[in-house]
Amino acid sequence: MSIYLIRHAQSEANMNGRTRSHAAIELSEQGWRQAKQLCEALPPIDHVLISKYHRTYQTAQPILLKYQITAEIDDNLHEFSYLSERRCANTNLDDRKQWVNAYWERMDDEYRDADDAESFADLYGRVQCVHEKLSQLAQQYVHKNLAVFTHGQFLQLLLTLKHAPQPLSRELMQDFRKNLIQQPIPNTAIFLF
Repeated sequence: MSIYLIRHAQSEANMNGRTRSHAAIELSEQGWRQAKQLCEALPPIDHVLISKYHRTYQTAQPILLKYQITAEIDDNLHEFSYLSERRCANTNLDDRKQWVNAYWERMDDEYRDADDAESFADLYGRVQCVHEKLSQLAQQYVHKNLAVFTHGQFLQLLLTLKHAPQPLSRELMQDFRKNLIQQPIPNTAIFLF
């Protein structure tokens, strides 16, 4: 029995669709198909953790219906929201490309794009909290299965720190960005905690 770490299914934003807010992004048609396939691929699930972002709930929905369970929202599981929510409203990936590049060119782990955005240090803190929580839960899931639905960037840092614990640094941020570009985590990828 296991703890499964899962990136959400394909979203409209993954397909360069315009989005109202970070949290409100919906699954694409392909994403709904992926969520159903994921439900069939996983063993029976006893409990589900999701982020506060809608696409993780939608990805988990077939499992929730199949096993008649309710998802638990963990406020730390959401995606790295390093760009201003207000500025990103009604934009797509192409619109945000210049802002994304400017953020990563800074390579400043304490920098915030605006008061409604987070720093890389904030992400690091959230990932540390989730890692501790899952380490504690591991004892409870020796005979049961837990599915944790999260996001690509969050999952990238969680897996990095799980395999190579290290303090917050500019080097970690640089390696993180390089891995995001060179080895992105596919939608519905599954990892064992």
